[in-house]
Amino acid sequence: MTETRTINNARIFHPQSALGATDGAAVSLPSILGSTVILYSQVAPTALSAGVLAAFLGVAWVTLLTSQSSRPIAYTTRFFEAATLATLVLQMAHRLPQFGLQDTEATRLGLLCGISALAGLVVGLLWLLRAERLARFIPAPVYSGFASSIAVSIGISQWSSLKTQLDQPQMALPVAAAVATVVVSALVVKRFRPQWPASAVGLSAGIAIGLATAFSDTPLPRLMEFQSWSVPVQLADFTGLWGPSEHRWYWWLDLVKGAAILGALVFLNNVVTGEQLAQLDDRRFLTSVDKTVQAFAIASAGALGSPSVSGSLSVSMMAARSRSLTAIAMCALALLLGAICASGALVLIPVAALSGLLLVEAWQLWDRGSARHALRLFRNRTVDRHHKEDLMVIAGVMAASLLVNMVAALLVGLLLGLVLHAHRNTQKPVRRTLSGLEIQSNCARAPAEFEFLAQHGSEIRVLQLDSHQFFASAALLQDAVRQVFVEARFVVMDWAAVRQIDSSIAQGISRLQAQAQRLGIVLMHAGTQWRHSNVHALLSNDVPETRIAPDLDRALETVENMLLQRLLPPFQTEDQQGHLLWPSHLTDDESHVLRCVMTLHTFEPGHCFIREGESSDALWFITRGQASVQLTTEDGAHLRLSGVRAGTAVGQIGFIDKQVRSASVVAETGVEAMRLGRAAFQKLSHEHPELVQKLLSQLSIDLATHLRAANLHALAQAHHVMA
Repeated sequence: MTETRTINNARIFHPQSALGATDGAAVSLPSILGSTVILYSQVAPTALSAGVLAAFLGVAWVTLLTSQSSRPIAYTTRFFEAATLATLVLQMAHRLPQFGLQDTEATRLGLLCGISALAGLVVGLLWLLRAERLARFIPAPVYSGFASSIAVSIGISQWSSLKTQLDQPQMALPVAAAVATVVVSALVVKRFRPQWPASAVGLSAGIAIGLATAFSDTPLPRLMEFQSWSVPVQLADFTGLWGPSEHRWYWWLDLVKGAAILGALVFLNNVVTGEQLAQLDDRRFLTSVDKTVQAFAIASAGALGSPSVSGSLSVSMMAARSRSLTAIAMCALALLLGAICASGALVLIPVAALSGLLLVEAWQLWDRGSARHALRLFRNRTVDRHHKEDLMVIAGVMAASLLVNMVAALLVGLLLGLVLHAHRNTQKPVRRTLSGLEIQSNCARAPAEFEFLAQHGSEIRVLQLDSHQFFASAALLQDAVRQVFVEARFVVMDWAAVRQIDSSIAQGISRLQAQAQRLGIVLMHAGTQWRHSNVHALLSNDVPETRIAPDLDRALETVENMLLQRLLPPFQTEDQQGHLLWPSHLTDDESHVLRCVMTLHTFEPGHCFIREGESSDALWFITRGQASVQLTTEDGAHLRLSGVRAGTAVGQIGFIDKQVRSASVVAETGVEAMRLGRAAFQKLSHEHPELVQKLLSQLSIDLATHLRAANLHALAQAHHVMA
């Protein structure tokens, strides 16, 4: 295997990098061609060849400049951004004659270059403002609506284009053959070889048909008759960009508004692509330099006349199929795109093949899930409320797109997305409320403690919160918690399903914490330490004297122990006459015998008195203090399974089945424990079989009690996951 290493970053190049670049280019090629045709067919048809050159150079340039990014993503030009840019340019171009300026292709190219360049600067400004935090508030149906809108628009435009081609004399059969070849080839590959770039394979088949007809009497018209070596910025007239002298400031304001819309769209797409790729390789954060370079690269590519360049999940996934994206793979992808354009092979693409390719892309963009739900709704079948809300958003975006334009679709989509997010998160900030009778910790306890919790568990409440919590849900959340304050003395707020909160939520929790202290109520928080969640940081920094447990089980165990400490006397190993209370129902002689064979040990906090993997040579009975049962993970971390309280036995599983220890037991406080060795147990079995029978019976009862509590805890957790 050939290897090349860079000294600073220790990156390794091998054939998989070249393979990833090839795969990425194959997926990017149809998107670049399709989006460029969508843009230039409306804005400047005669400059299409120059636009294709600018698009390939722009994507290669952005990919090359951002190759050193700490969160690399692959870029391309996308249909939605191209359609939005076309709408913005046409809206401004159609107003030029009102001010005595000519609406020509050259002035349109000037507007195109200017808006695209400004959009890149808007991307940089949004990074500076940390607007990526707002992207998560736009729900998935908005993006589905964008994709479906583009799919319908492409379908309508290409149907018109195909009709024109089919109406030409003696062209119906070749055009139909080319389109069918592209569509069938792409769909067959997608169905039976999903790891292949289906659109690129279909386009290659269409080019083959075009070459086959090149020497016939009816050659298929080509997308470009020649390869242009000029870019649109060279052909542009920037008079329109400068604007009319008497209304210049208003004109520039409209120009900035259009760039802001386009820049926001590119920014959102980059953020979403980066977030989704981070789920695969856990490379999430961009440095300030990365953000600056990305914005500059997108702005300079736009200034050339390229359709807006933004991150592409499909290209990134294909390029990273063999291994994670590296700087070398990104550079290889950029060079390959440049080579494809420089080769002149693009002039071989027939118009019919591109039409077939766009139809395939439209089919892939269409959101089939929402279509199925819409069909069920049309047939008067049951559809969940959640899906109905999604359909309303998608329908609104599509209606704005088809009846107005893509800019209107973008604005409607963002507005409906924020409304939907607010509706879902303010409607039900608390997913479920459980009492201590419905959910208990996994802690091993004495039977008396379980019995007490069964009687007084109603004094404990667990609030399982739902989704993101922000200012719109702050009042509802506080009202829900205050209602629980009336009914309980111990309240646990479970944040496990919440990934993001804002300062208004933290301020509300601070007020609740102060109220709880005045009322003598214990308020605890759990599930705050999920990766990429800001809940723990905000609660720790903004809420004074907050109690945060590592997880829900530990929080429940803590409040249960506090409830027991308030109302139940400490566990007693023996009665006033010195008679052992565990196991139960021992005679005085049996109590004396058992006391004689068991030895008393004291452990400091942190001491491990049962170690995972060691032989099970003894049974331990904790008489004072508290310990935890732990497992060691593959990376050496200690995973806490449950707590163990005074009045319970530990090590009984290995002691009974004679296998090695399956877990470790570590003292959390000062612990006193009585030890029954295996040799002493075997001696008791021969000399005092009735005592041993009582001991085994007690162990069985304790295990059954603990298992029943664990089942209750697991059931409550399962309801939380499914809610």
